[in-house]
Amino acid sequence: MKIIVNGLDLHDAISKVSKALPVRDVSQTLECLKVVAQDDTLTLFATDKDLAIEKTIDANVVVAGSFLIPGKLFAEYIRNIAAETEISMELNDELKLVISSAGSECCMQCFDVENYPETEAVSDEQFFEVVERDLKELVSRVLFAVATDDARPILKGVYVEAKGTTVSAVATDGYRLAMAKKPLVNSVDMISATVPSRSLSELAKLLSDSDDTVKIYVEKNNMMVRLANTTLIARLLTNGQYINYNNLIPKDFLTTLIVNKENFEKSLNTASIMSRGDRNNLVVLDIEEYAMKISSTSEYGTAKEEVTVSLNGRDLRCSYNAKYINDCLKVLDCEAIKMQFALHNSCVLTVNNSDEVLYFILPVKTIN
Repeated sequence: MKIIVNGLDLHDAISKVSKALPVRDVSQTLECLKVVAQDDTLTLFATDKDLAIEKTIDANVVVAGSFLIPGKLFAEYIRNIAAETEISMELNDELKLVISSAGSECCMQCFDVENYPETEAVSDEQFFEVVERDLKELVSRVLFAVATDDARPILKGVYVEAKGTTVSAVATDGYRLAMAKKPLVNSVDMISATVPSRSLSELAKLLSDSDDTVKIYVEKNNMMVRLANTTLIARLLTNGQYINYNNLIPKDFLTTLIVNKENFEKSLNTASIMSRGDRNNLVVLDIEEYAMKISSTSEYGTAKEEVTVSLNGRDLRCSYNAKYINDCLKVLDCEAIKMQFALHNSCVLTVNNSDEVLYFILPVKTIN
């Protein structure tokens, strides 16, 4: 096998595909990238059996062929020579790959592709379609709220549901819940899946801000997303049902306020400095008719901030983990947010005059 390929294109492809390599050492085979050269294209593939990524780039294929190559080693070497305009790769009969470019040459031992596990095919019968930019935003607005412990494995994923003309995504760790919605390109019947957070995180990195449409194929155990020259396949979380999140979100509120998002975010970050080292990162909100006072206290001192609000309802004093609120604010691009407080001070945070996002946050404790 012999091919000539653009160095930057190869580096970009390897960088994306390598995200599906196993995090821990599993087996020599799975730690390799599968490389296939044919029809003037070079296709790279990696999987850890839960996540698979494939990317195809243009190449001058002098002699077609395929091989397995140690992924991390290959990625590091190509990263160092990627600035060269062209990279030549030639595989000999002993499965040794000679990689050469201007002033650089490396010989790397490869392996037979026959030893690589087959990837489970995903049916293209059931899918929903969404604008790529919307899909990227949908994922980014909820991913931070996914559980990280193993107490409830199903909560380590994001619940995605496409129904009618809307796709929604929900994540929760038991202390806060994030929900986002986006329009679908076409109306569909009910399609749902719980997708591991790692798989969605890697998908978000592959997505652009374009107006192109993306098809997401879903079947019982797998999800597949096809982008331009890139395919991602994720094994779904199927051990148990996702929680009935609609029952968690309050419907009746005692206090509602509107606040400028930028001012609130700045004041919250400043006021929470004192409690940042504390496990609960506690901030106290004192909410009155025209102002919200934000404060935190620790053994090192006290910090206080004040921000103007528009209030409807009774005055309120409550406390939250500042990180839980700040995580929501960081992924929002808007002028004003609405905060609604229910009985026992649970809080629902949304963008003012929009139903595309909803964040539900439990208080740390009630302060009398």
